[in-house]
Amino acid sequence: MKNSLTGLVASVLLIAAASALSGCKTTEANYRQAYERALEKRNEGLTQEEIAAIAREEAIPRTLFRGDSIPLKGMYVKCVEGGVDGKALKYNVVVASFKQRFNASSVMKRLAAAGCPSPTLLADADERYFIAAQTTASLDSAVATMHSLQGNSPVALRPPFPYILQSASAR
Repeated sequence: MKNSLTGLVASVLLIAAASALSGCKTTEANYRQAYERALEKRNEGLTQEEIAAIAREEAIPRTLFRGDSIPLKGMYVKCVEGGVDGKALKYNVVVASFKQRFNASSVMKRLAAAGCPSPTLLADADERYFIAAQTTASLDSAVATMHSLQGNSPVALRPPFPYILQSASAR
């Protein structure tokens, strides 16, 4: 009788341990649920505009340059207007982007009127227009201009601007 009671207790303990271990398996659904809870907690109390700004800022990759984390994005663009002798150089300090060329040209004219030395209008293959306050061959100069604009810009800056766009084909 004692052996059968011990065997029954051992069987119950084995079944309980097996069900407990199988219930703790990590699954994609568990990870997704935890991720969504973390996002909800991060976004708690934020407006939709603030959440969108965070998403835009996260979309710009950051690079370490002389101990400073700078937003640097590489892209194929062409010079549409302005620049240095009608060309965009390798590094462009972007302050805004638009789908409409009229809006982009307006911001570029405001930069020129404020004294920016080489405002440039760039376009990508999808005809998205980027306004650069400066185009330069030197990353040092681009970083200095970007930091200067963060403190005092002649145009309104919204995240993720300003950032540095490294032109893959400087034309």
